[in-house]
Amino acid sequence: MRPLWLFAITIAIGCAPPPTTGPDYPTYPEYQPDQGSAPARPPSRQIDPETFGQIDSTQVDFQFEGGKLEFELRREGDHVVQIARNRYAVPVTIAFTLSDLDNVSPISATSGVVVLPPASAPLGKGPAKVLGELTVIDPSQPYRRNLGFRARFGDPRSRAQPYGYRLPYKRGLAFAVLQGFHGAFSHRGSNEFAVDFNCPVATQVVASRPGVVVATNASALGSGTTAEFLDYTRVNFVLVLHDDGTLGEYMHLAPSGVLVAPGQRVERGQDLALSGNTGYSSTPHLHFQVMTAATDGIAARSFPFRFAVTPERALEPVQGDSYLAWE
Repeated sequence: MRPLWLFAITIAIGCAPPPTTGPDYPTYPEYQPDQGSAPARPPSRQIDPETFGQIDSTQVDFQFEGGKLEFELRREGDHVVQIARNRYAVPVTIAFTLSDLDNVSPISATSGVVVLPPASAPLGKGPAKVLGELTVIDPSQPYRRNLGFRARFGDPRSRAQPYGYRLPYKRGLAFAVLQGFHGAFSHRGSNEFAVDFNCPVATQVVASRPGVVVATNASALGSGTTAEFLDYTRVNFVLVLHDDGTLGEYMHLAPSGVLVAPGQRVERGQDLALSGNTGYSSTPHLHFQVMTAATDGIAARSFPFRFAVTPERALEPVQGDSYLAWE
C-alpha cells in the first residue's frame, strides 16, 4: 500500500540544443550532502550554473501537477557540466549517477546526493545546481553520458514538530485502521509511520493539518501488488507542505479525484480529494503519513504522529481500532 521513489534514466548526446521562497513556504538554507566518492581531480574553476557556456542538451523528468525536474548539459570548450533544476515549490532530494561515459572523462564525482532548492511557486524556476563536471576527450566528436537518478520530495533536515492531526475524513465518519505504524504488509522503511484507513472509494478526504499543496497526481488508473505499482506515476496523491517543512502525504486517491491545485493554501479540514484504490494497493483505502526525503535521496523518512481523537486527546493510530471524526 505504498509507492516508492521514481527511478528515471535519461541519455544525452552533445549535439542538441531551456526569489526562491514565497510567503506561504518555509525557508530552506543551503544544503548539499556529500557527493559520493572523491573527485577524480578538483574542478578547474567555480561554475555559475545559470550562465556557464551553452546548453548542449535538456531533459525533463519526475513530472507531476505542480512541477518537474529539468536537467541540462552545458558546455564551454571541452568543459561540460551536468546541471539540475527543481520547478516544484518544495525541495526535491535526488541521488544521481553519471555513467556510460563516451568521449568524456570525469573531473568531479560521478555520483552523489543533492537537495534541489524549491521554486518560489509551482512550475517556477528554482536555482540550478551542478551535479558533475566532465572533460571532452576529442572535441571534434560527439560525446555521451547516461544520467540515472532517484528522487524524493522534501528536505532531509526537516523534522516534524508536535501537532495533533485531524482525522483525514469528514465529521461523523468512522473508519478502522487497516494497517498502522510498522504494518507487516508495507509499512516499513519509507512508510514506517504511515496509516491506512479502511474507507470505501469516493470517501471525501480532508486536510489533517494546514499547509500548501505542492504536488498532485490524479491520472493513475488501477492497482496491484506487483513491482510496477510502486512507482509514483501509478498512484494518485496530494502532497501538502506544512510549516515545519514536513509533507502530509495522502495516497491511493480516485482517478480524477483530486480537488485542489498546487500552490493552493489549505486549512485544517478542507476538502482535498476523493479516496480510491490506485497504485500499490490490495483494497480501497486512504494512506496518510507525515514525511520528508531521507538523506540518501532514495528513501523517505516518515515521522510518528498523533490524531486528535477528541478535543482533549491525541493518540497514535492503532491497527484494528476505529476512529470517529468529531471536527
